[in-house]
Amino acid sequence: MSQAGHFPAAMLVALAVAMASSSPRAQSNAIHTLDAIFYNFDENRDGVITSAEANHFIDKTFAEMDPRHTGRMTKEAWRNFSFGLADVAAEQGVSHSYERAKDAIFDRWDRRKKGALTLEDYRNGVLGDARAAMHGEGKGEELRIDLNAFKRARFVRQLLRSLH
Repeated sequence: MSQAGHFPAAMLVALAVAMASSSPRAQSNAIHTLDAIFYNFDENRDGVITSAEANHFIDKTFAEMDPRHTGRMTKEAWRNFSFGLADVAAEQGVSHSYERAKDAIFDRWDRRKKGALTLEDYRNGVLGDARAAMHGEGKGEELRIDLNAFKRARFVRQLLRSLH
């Protein structure tokens, strides 16, 4: 897996750790880890993920979920991509909840109800959730996702809620 493919897994694991941690030291470590991961993938190091950087991430993860280059990501491929959270869900005994959240995300992004996502569907889902998390900031402009907006993105919140 390419380094860019680790972006969602690493970031979501760090978010899960940050939200689940109870001690101030554990929370601080999780926040520092999350920041390090975020800035590691912020290609131009300006504190935000731009449309170009987000599209790079989307292209890489879609390619991982469409290894035969069919142009379609099946629901099964989506389910099998763990985002690094499958182990966390299993450890907490909430694997079923995690899988339901992933299914809900897939179904929401599958607007044509074809049972598979195209790259365009996947891009619209990820970027649509990111734009919505920005509460109208920068509407019509270049997308610039800061760390807080990423934490508010609907798909991130859905996955994290499933782990409680």
